[in-house]
Amino acid sequence: MFNISVLPQLIRHDIEHGETNLPPLPDAEPAVLAIDPSWRRQWRQAKQRLLDGTSPALDRLTAKQKQYLARYLAVIGFAEFEQIVLGCSYAATHYEMPAAWRMCLLKQSYEDMQHAASYITRGCRIAGENYWNGVDNLTYRKNIEATYPILRRDLGGFFAVVGLQTEAYPAETNILEALMMDPVLARWVPNEVSEEAGHLTFLYPAMREYFHSGSPEEQERRQRQLVADNDLLMETMLAGMRRNAESFLVEKLGLDPSVMEAFAHIPERTQFIYRTIGIEESCWPLWVRTKE
Repeated sequence: MFNISVLPQLIRHDIEHGETNLPPLPDAEPAVLAIDPSWRRQWRQAKQRLLDGTSPALDRLTAKQKQYLARYLAVIGFAEFEQIVLGCSYAATHYEMPAAWRMCLLKQSYEDMQHAASYITRGCRIAGENYWNGVDNLTYRKNIEATYPILRRDLGGFFAVVGLQTEAYPAETNILEALMMDPVLARWVPNEVSEEAGHLTFLYPAMREYFHSGSPEEQERRQRQLVADNDLLMETMLAGMRRNAESFLVEKLGLDPSVMEAFAHIPERTQFIYRTIGIEESCWPLWVRTKE
């Protein structure tokens, strides 16, 4: 059985506190959700599931299904840690930016570190195994490492990986059904959704400023580079997330295939993101434009 005492006290305290001090469920939507309609929709869906009690109960799963869910949670926890937490820390210390931006990135890093730790630990609790030593998943490892050349190239690369793929797109592609199988994570989902929306209150304006700074030639170069980066990440990062969800959640865990509809509106979502951060339509790829 997994014993949380194997973790250093510095992070163990936060994890134990989060598992025993569940957040209240607000009567009204947090104002921060106004930044993005997709995060608002996810918050409403999560709240309704909690109120209705419609989320599948963990004790209805077979032992094998619990192990599949546990590994899924651990994998997405490590992905969040290695891409968002370490990515924000890297950007804040390596790229030129206003001091306020650095502070926002470190705050985002801290909040997403807590999310990542909760996913990994809840996976450990469910499976009775210590996933903190890592999860043997070569596909996951390949997908993570494919992002590093972009993430560590410049601030625009960071915005492509973290601003778009790990913050903006997940408002559309998060699959709540899996997260809400665990009673602890289920109670935290609305709170985490609010925090993710809060990250975009910084990231959306920062990206817009970055892609509209400098000479007209530099602005166009940055925008076209983002679009190229995003197209590549669609084929690696997003495609890997989709395969992982289908393999674990549909094929192994037995969730209804309709959960994969979370990935059905990527072109429309891309239009919203590009317009929000000010990417000129002349830079959009054909697969985005044809969805008008």
